[in-house]
Amino acid sequence: MTKPSKALRGAVVYIFIIFTFMQILCSCSPGAAGPPPPELVRPVEAPADIVPVVRGDIKPIKVTEGIVVPYSQGLNFLMADAPIAQIYVTHGQNVEEGELLAELDTSYWQERLDGARAELEHLERVISHENLIADINEESFEINIGRLEESDEKAVALLNLQEFQKRDSIRRETQELERSRLQNRIDSLEAQKDGYYIRAPYSGVILSIEPLMTGDYPPGRNPYIYLADPNRLTLRCLTEQTSFFSSADTVKAVIGDDEFPIEIIYYTLEEQLAFYYEGITPPARFEFTREGDGYPGGNTPSIDKRVLIMAYETGREDVLCIPVNAAHIETASEDGTVSRQEFAYVDVNGVRERRDIRSGRRSDISIEVVDGLAEGELVYVD
Repeated sequence: MTKPSKALRGAVVYIFIIFTFMQILCSCSPGAAGPPPPELVRPVEAPADIVPVVRGDIKPIKVTEGIVVPYSQGLNFLMADAPIAQIYVTHGQNVEEGELLAELDTSYWQERLDGARAELEHLERVISHENLIADINEESFEINIGRLEESDEKAVALLNLQEFQKRDSIRRETQELERSRLQNRIDSLEAQKDGYYIRAPYSGVILSIEPLMTGDYPPGRNPYIYLADPNRLTLRCLTEQTSFFSSADTVKAVIGDDEFPIEIIYYTLEEQLAFYYEGITPPARFEFTREGDGYPGGNTPSIDKRVLIMAYETGREDVLCIPVNAAHIETASEDGTVSRQEFAYVDVNGVRERRDIRSGRRSDISIEVVDGLAEGELVYVD
């Protein structure tokens, strides 16, 4: 095999050297450099807002939600010692004011009333007879004494008359007390008669009836029949109790652009007992205040519509206040005692420092500062 010439070998070496030199130049060129290594990204703390403590007005407003429903009242039998005799209405039925809805069996009540009346009639006959006998005896004493001359015998007769009169007075007082007791019993039974009948207190629609039948005993103080009045609209809170509004000066319902004045409806004792026995906390309820024949703005709230309830309280004017987000609360427990401390973060020469405070009234946006901060100091708003 013929070996390459010396000139050819030199040309190959020369080309290799040139190729290697060009690669070195390309790798050193700035345009050909690869992407630089990523720099370390460090988190940057977003500075909290800093606002001054200012003087202003605090107007507390509580906001909750309710639903529009017809006014309804739970009707019940206060006399739960007798079975149901008759139910005259059904669910959804329209009734008029005073209409009889249901009644209990009054036979046992009538039996007790007749017995008390019979006792009183018997006592009246006994009193009349004994009074007649006593009057005759007293007259006999007086006639006998009139016939006697002044003597020891007459003195004894006078003492006997006085003793008789004393005993007779006690008898009359005792019998009079017994007569009053029986009469009071009769009056009480007669007053109970209405408790055996349920009548509609207003015109409306039967909303619901306890599922009881003739012969069953009603649930006593628990509502037995619910009667709705579609002409009276009420607002039932979905979550809040009546105490939520106890400090409010004005409460309004907001529907669209209209504000409707409403008045709280307090539950009757029977209604409160029903909630208690069922283990339910009664929600607050209100009635829309009508203006003449309609509602404010001429609009009638729609049944089952959810609305906002705004409770306005008496505010505070010209007091130190800070935003609600500037105040914080710290709680601690020691030996079973829970302590609560309010505080704010204050900017002191660029340094964030904690400061304990005492707050007063508050609204949705501001809190009154009673102690701990001065006007013009800077606080952090988180």
